[in-house]
Amino acid sequence: MPSIITTIIPTFRRPALLRRAITSALAQDGVSLTVHVFDNASGDETRSLVSELAADDPRLRYQEHERNIGATDNFEFGFKSVETPFFSVLSDDDYLLPGFYQHALDDFAKHPEAIFWAGMTLQVDEKGDIWDVRTDQWPIDGMFLPPEGLMVMMHGKAPIWTGIVFRREILDLIGLPDREALGPSDLDFILRAAASYPFVLRKYPAAVFTLNSASYSATQPLSSFWPGWQKMLLNLETNTSLDGRVKTEALAALHQDARRMLFRRGANALSAGRYDFTLGAAAALHTYYDQRGRAWMLRTLAIACARLPWLQRVYAKAYRTVEHLLVKSRTDLKPRFGHLIRRS
Repeated sequence: MPSIITTIIPTFRRPALLRRAITSALAQDGVSLTVHVFDNASGDETRSLVSELAADDPRLRYQEHERNIGATDNFEFGFKSVETPFFSVLSDDDYLLPGFYQHALDDFAKHPEAIFWAGMTLQVDEKGDIWDVRTDQWPIDGMFLPPEGLMVMMHGKAPIWTGIVFRREILDLIGLPDREALGPSDLDFILRAAASYPFVLRKYPAAVFTLNSASYSATQPLSSFWPGWQKMLLNLETNTSLDGRVKTEALAALHQDARRMLFRRGANALSAGRYDFTLGAAAALHTYYDQRGRAWMLRTLAIACARLPWLQRVYAKAYRTVEHLLVKSRTDLKPRFGHLIRRS
């Protein structure tokens, strides 16, 4: 049977985790699919791993670049390679949950006007603790028409694309993810789609997103994503499918999210001793949002911790303790979803 869905898996030097990602996609029952791995010149055992798995399953395809073309170009290469009616994007350290694709296709059959289908993506740390399930906070599920779906996504409730199946046509309608949106390009892509087209969201556990301490978002400087947030705001501001009132409300909500994001990421970076990031976040809060109190707090703590190693240790321990308590306070997540978590 011809494939209906393509799973795009960009990868770079994570063969152990890649195996989990690939097998989770190949294990999707009742769906004709292609799993396409795009290796960004890893130069390790990635090739042999995929060859081993492909020998037992012809649905697995492999593309290895001659040189490292960068993460953005590798993702773009994957998008441009899609030939099936539907596709999803799976990072090499994440994995899919049983029934994801089948549930999506069932709803697509009922709602042919939907441009994408989103399920629940569990955000899980390297120890297996569940930190959040964003779309669990949605008041209802089902079909969402624009701009209603866009507005529900505000304040940190946007679905993660790990748990989304897109129609291939979305690439013709809104184009590829915006390169200038940098780190948040995935969020920008989803917001642009929801602003103009209907979609289906179901409260069905579809995928697991790994909060990896060595990931791009956890190690890169502020310049890798704050300009991207600014581009995402500009994309929303210039979106011609939104009327004036909706655009004003959406921009206000996204700016509020940006302020909260800058402060939280600045505080998190400080716990890891990434002082340049914290100082940059403080400067952005001051310059763009005139949040002098929060900016002063981050800047003062960063300077003090850089000068006093003992204070850095105290702050880091306190921050981790607060994080731990926040995770533990979400007492309903583990009983509901804990059985779905896999180890590498």
